[in-house]
Amino acid sequence: MKQYSIWSNYRYAYVPLWKHKKKIALCIIAEAVFYVFVPIVGMMITSMIIGSLEQGISMRQLVFRAMIAFAGYGILNMVKGYLETRGDGQYIEVRTELFIMNLIKKNLTVSMEQYEDTEVQKLKAKTDECMWTNTTGIEGFFRHNSDLLKSVLGLMVYAMLVGSMNLKILLMLVGMSVISAAAAYAVTRYYQKIKDPLSEQHMTMDYINREVDDVQGGKDIRIFELGSWIIEKYDRAIRNCRRLYFRRDIRSYGSNILDTILDGARDIVCYLYLILQLSHGMRISEFVFYLGLVAGFSNWISMISKSMVAIKQDSDLICDLRTYLELDEEMPSAKNVNCTSWADIEIVFDHVSYKYRGAEEEALQDVSFRLAPGEKLALVGVNGAGKTTIVKLMSGLYLPTMGTVYVNGVSTRELNRKDYFAKQAAIFQEPFQTSYSISENVALAELYDRGKVWEVLAQAGLEEKVKSLDKQLDTHLGKDIMPDGITLSGGEMQKLLLARALYRNAALVMLDEPTAALDALAETEIYEKYKTLLQGKSVLFISHRLASTRFCDRIIMLSEGRIREQGTHDELMRAQGAYYEMYQVQSKYYNDFVENTLKDHFESIC
Repeated sequence: MKQYSIWSNYRYAYVPLWKHKKKIALCIIAEAVFYVFVPIVGMMITSMIIGSLEQGISMRQLVFRAMIAFAGYGILNMVKGYLETRGDGQYIEVRTELFIMNLIKKNLTVSMEQYEDTEVQKLKAKTDECMWTNTTGIEGFFRHNSDLLKSVLGLMVYAMLVGSMNLKILLMLVGMSVISAAAAYAVTRYYQKIKDPLSEQHMTMDYINREVDDVQGGKDIRIFELGSWIIEKYDRAIRNCRRLYFRRDIRSYGSNILDTILDGARDIVCYLYLILQLSHGMRISEFVFYLGLVAGFSNWISMISKSMVAIKQDSDLICDLRTYLELDEEMPSAKNVNCTSWADIEIVFDHVSYKYRGAEEEALQDVSFRLAPGEKLALVGVNGAGKTTIVKLMSGLYLPTMGTVYVNGVSTRELNRKDYFAKQAAIFQEPFQTSYSISENVALAELYDRGKVWEVLAQAGLEEKVKSLDKQLDTHLGKDIMPDGITLSGGEMQKLLLARALYRNAALVMLDEPTAALDALAETEIYEKYKTLLQGKSVLFISHRLASTRFCDRIIMLSEGRIREQGTHDELMRAQGAYYEMYQVQSKYYNDFVENTLKDHFESIC
């Protein structure tokens, strides 16, 4: 992780604050001024009343002075309270408007190669800790620096007043404060050591939270009675966090004990000195005023110590955030070739190899093939053969480790990614849906053509289902936002994804195991729609079910990251190679079932 100096983090946080939220910055300064001077005014009023009694003024004059003094003091307290109340909302506003949007943009643009990397995911967990809390990270940095500003300003003012009493007392107070700050710094250093282990435990808890909240996974959890097992893992992560926090807190407790001892020593020395001065003729009003200053001086020192510890921890989290924000975005193109005018797509893999970060072996090794415009090409093979890696390379999400992927003769390294993505549609085994309306899920936009949405739903075979719903196109998917949202079946979801691809009118369609969760009849129905509705489009179809690839123009058999065979279904069957053997093995398990299911289906409709 890149380390930024704390001064660099100050520039990172406060330059945009001053540039875009200058009023908030001025309010923070004003809050600090009132926070320091209002208590001093209170001590001055107390001293003034005692001094007035010493002077022997009349009760009427005393009451008049007190009323004016307390009226002014009340107004100052009202302003102070307003600034403090306003401050809470301001810090949230600064975090959300100036920084969270940058994080969301980065999440959406960081290259998939990096985003899927384990180390980047750990960094992301620490980044979330920096951004999504009110008391630590970026918002904590502003809050704790506000406390530091108050305490430093208070210390300076109190130091001048205490120094006017006795310079030696002031030096003693400062010396003890340095010792206290050193102890607090030691606590900060230890927190840096446990930050990464804590991040790993938080990642575990976040993962379990997501799995438990997932409706689909909830069925498996209940059927297999995984509740106790999951709770044990969650509890273990909590215990690990508790152990790490305890070690940190015990050091913090020791630092606090040291502060208490130093505070006691400061108070004893200062009080003895004031009592001695009182016996030598110091006025009672002065005694009361300086007594308050000494007590306040200790508080400012304590605030500075705690603020500096918190600021250092916040600064470390900001370093994590900035490191994440500076990750490379989706592969920047060298020439940024525009492809908006392309009506057809041709893909050529030219001796392409790819190796994942941290992997010992290549996922793809010297792969070459061509997907012609309008051709339907199937990739088949066992799990881990490299099929999904080819999709990521073909889509431009990944760049080859060696070799080149050409799109209409242009390397994916040189394409304008945004334009190229607009030419694509992808349907994966785990469907992507948003918790918004059906129409927005089809168009993937807030502004869309409702007529066109109905048209593609009809083509995909989902029109009747949507028309049967009370809100029709405005029906929400899932219950995350709307309690009356619905859940589509596996076959219905595949039809919606097909409608999405048709709405996009993509020239390149990639289907990565889209029907893996469907039964044979539903799978056959979907394939027939693919075959009919995707005519003229370049289609890459991935499946481990060889019976489902017969509608494709050509089939490539992958094994261990290499092309073993390629040709039409009939050609590969006649060759009786690896494809033929896998097909025969699979036929034993589900060919009879498919044929019987289809037979029953056709008999029922005839």
